[in-house]
Amino acid sequence: MRFAPRTTLAAHTHGRSLANQTGRGWGLALGLAGLATAGCSVVLDFPQCVDDVDCTNAAGTELVCRDSQCVEPIPPSTVACVSDGECQSVFDESVVCGVGNVCAALTTERCELRIRPEGVASQDVVYIGSILPVTGTYEIFGAPLENAVQLAVEDFNSSATLPGGKRVAWVACDSQGSAVEAAAAASELVAAGVQAIIGPGLSSETVDVANVTASSGVLLMSPTASARVLGQLNDNGLVWRTVGSDAMQAAGIADRIATLEPVPTRVVALVKNDLYGQTLIEDLAPRLSDVLPGNGLGTLLHRDLDSFASTDELLSEYGARVASAFDADPQVIVILGSVEARELVLFYLEAWSNADPRPALPRFLVSSEAVPMLEPIVEAVSDNFKLTLMNNLEGITHDAQDPSAYDPFKVRYEIRFPNQQAGLNAGLAYDATMSVLLAQSALASGDGTGVEIAGAIARLANPSGTPVSFGQGLGFIATVQDALANGGDVQLTGISGLLEFDPDSGNLRRNLTGWDVVPVSGTTNPRLRANRRYVLDAAPAVTGTWEDL
Repeated sequence: MRFAPRTTLAAHTHGRSLANQTGRGWGLALGLAGLATAGCSVVLDFPQCVDDVDCTNAAGTELVCRDSQCVEPIPPSTVACVSDGECQSVFDESVVCGVGNVCAALTTERCELRIRPEGVASQDVVYIGSILPVTGTYEIFGAPLENAVQLAVEDFNSSATLPGGKRVAWVACDSQGSAVEAAAAASELVAAGVQAIIGPGLSSETVDVANVTASSGVLLMSPTASARVLGQLNDNGLVWRTVGSDAMQAAGIADRIATLEPVPTRVVALVKNDLYGQTLIEDLAPRLSDVLPGNGLGTLLHRDLDSFASTDELLSEYGARVASAFDADPQVIVILGSVEARELVLFYLEAWSNADPRPALPRFLVSSEAVPMLEPIVEAVSDNFKLTLMNNLEGITHDAQDPSAYDPFKVRYEIRFPNQQAGLNAGLAYDATMSVLLAQSALASGDGTGVEIAGAIARLANPSGTPVSFGQGLGFIATVQDALANGGDVQLTGISGLLEFDPDSGNLRRNLTGWDVVPVSGTTNPRLRANRRYVLDAAPAVTGTWEDL
């Protein structure tokens, strides 16, 4: 990204008057010709540029337009400052006074200043950030999360201000599903002085990001990073999440397999070789040992889709894993992974369809990060096989849709983002964002450090506080702010359910939802339907009981 002091209005006006006012241009030319014939000497100072694009040159040198002249860009970090306004007078509103009293860019190769309220003085703007996988392999997973963050910021700004009349700005960063990119984006947000970040989306990204944010005193609120170990980080109390822990998911998967009739004797787990998959199988394997006979569980590790240097390399590894799974003749295949579940299931179906004789088709059970892929899996097979496949697919997620709040949220989401579905997890991202903004509402200045924001979250999760639901219309924001301003606490129920945060770990206890894939009435088009719920036993238990909905 290139930065330079902005061109002045006078320079823009002067450039347009010479280049674009064609009607007066002839008169000017005639006047100059008259001066020339009269023997006068005139020196003209033509501007080199109006915008950066005017500085494009054949040599490929990076230049920007500054005061109508093409010059080399100035890195913001070389400009000292004591306020945002000083940086914005030199650059633009996407540059702020960051850590170390030097200017810092909010719009970079990874990040973009997406929302900044117009006409608000720089000292009255509070910035939050997000780090989510919104392009590439993980777009189907991350794009609904980012949309929900945007909707939460828009809802808040349209309904309220932070104390002191401050308004909220939002910087959206794309991790592309990469821990390296996510950590780099976190470093950029931290350098800019952002104190609260929504994300990351994936468990595999979160440890690397937390290593950046926790040491800098910045709050991290992930909507979907569920790995159990994230609740055990040495994070100074600064890593929170609106999703549940995978300790519950492992128990729910094992107990679901135990309820199948007949109880399977051979299960193969295809496990993504990252933090999410590894910690989930660590919790699941001993639980399945109580369900399956000896040697009844086979475990096969596979890499992330983006880790392969070539398509041939991917096909080789995934083909080998699927071949090993096929040879085991499993009754159930458990996929502890993410978007790569689509390729794994389709590769297995190809091997199955070519077998002679064909074995019984196994049941595919996928974990929470892979559930958004269940519909795309069915959409990829022939129409005459879709119903058969739907009967053999299911998934398990942490609860993410409170019945009283999700339906009106879904309507508003899909009006705001036409032709885009809210999906399973958008409510989790909305809740994460709104929890941060409401916590900032509890601070007298409307702004604060990550530590101060984390401390204020406890006031939103007090079982003795005033119950407030996000499903009651946007008036809930004022209700919460009034209660906080009067010294009271609240107990929030978000789009995803009760937000009863543990202030020590930043965790939530979440029941689980069991999803089937069913046809849309009169068609073979697939859609997800919640058919089961795993109700947890009394705290601190991570086990529970499956109930039909």
